[in-house]
Amino acid sequence: MKKVVGLLVILFTAAFLPAVSAEEKPSIAIIDTAVDTSRVNVIYEVCIMYEIRCPNKKAFMEGPGAATLPTSQLYKNGFQHGTIMSLISSVVNKDMNIVFIRIVSMTNTGRQGYYDDNLVNEALKWVIANKTKFNIVAVSASVGNHTRLRTGANYCPINQALRNNIVSLQSLGVATVLSAGNDYDTSRVDAPACTPEAIAIGSVGERGNVENYSNGGPDLDFYALGTYNTSVGRAMGTSAATAAFSAYWAKNYKGSYQATYDYLKSIGKYAEGNGVKTNSFVNVLD
Repeated sequence: MKKVVGLLVILFTAAFLPAVSAEEKPSIAIIDTAVDTSRVNVIYEVCIMYEIRCPNKKAFMEGPGAATLPTSQLYKNGFQHGTIMSLISSVVNKDMNIVFIRIVSMTNTGRQGYYDDNLVNEALKWVIANKTKFNIVAVSASVGNHTRLRTGANYCPINQALRNNIVSLQSLGVATVLSAGNDYDTSRVDAPACTPEAIAIGSVGERGNVENYSNGGPDLDFYALGTYNTSVGRAMGTSAATAAFSAYWAKNYKGSYQATYDYLKSIGKYAEGNGVKTNSFVNVLD
């Protein structure tokens, strides 16, 4: 199994982290565009960017208002994506908290600014530092790139710094859940979802079929429902499946990364489509 935690990392981190109260709700951290906090119950907001475009006119901000935009801009040019992902996760699991980390800036013309794996990595660093404070058990990041992939067995362009932080989170009991991508590629998932220790999520349709558009292959871990109707609009894709699976992970958290991963594998159901047959379909609406 490719998702086992290294013992040395466990020993190093466990000594420095206080226990979390059993009564405290689990949280997921959603790394995305922006969020409408009038629609979604977000307990904490963070902004991490390259440009000096956080609401405080800096490249970093945390606290109320850090991850949002003016209403006139929140639902344009793809910025609604983060709100939709948050709404989907709330449908799957109403008994959890959401920490939202915005990594996508807005340009002077209202378009999305540049972001990449390194910004995702900065967000993961923040989660590592604040995992205990907010009882974070999963990170949901619907980001990916298919054009950077190589061919062959070693197709994945691994960002080693990102991988190291995914491993660190894993040792803390936190899953890093990434979207497989929507490129009709049944043999390769997007980067960084192809990182061995990441949990890569593909999409199943409303009829229980593996969606034709969903990327797949040996690095894909689970499939989840990828179609939802929200108050913002209808969402379809591996991004939606990723947000839903992250919430379901929190709903079924078993106290450690490996126990939760193994449990979700054990309840996997059969699904097929587009030449793919899998027993790793998790029905997040159960």
